[in-house]
Amino acid sequence: MMNIEDIRKKLFLVAKELFKKEPESISSIEKTEKGWKVQVEVLERKAIPDKFDLLKIFEFNLNEDGKILGFKQIKKIQRGDTE
Repeated sequence: MMNIEDIRKKLFLVAKELFKKEPESISSIEKTEKGWKVQVEVLERKAIPDKFDLLKIFEFNLNEDGKILGFKQIKKIQRGDTE
């Protein structure tokens, strides 16, 4: 069984390979009944000033062993947005 740090490391590598971009951050890691739910922020477009950078947030679902079952883009935000 994987722990949070294992999941974080894995998702950084997977996101970098999938999107050909360095992930900005892991914004959440949640243990679920079936495994893990992880949200990853990826820089889509760099802007000046930085607060106008465009980020895409993807949600990954993994099983207990860390195998990716699927992912989807859940939103697009500007770095300066507050929710």
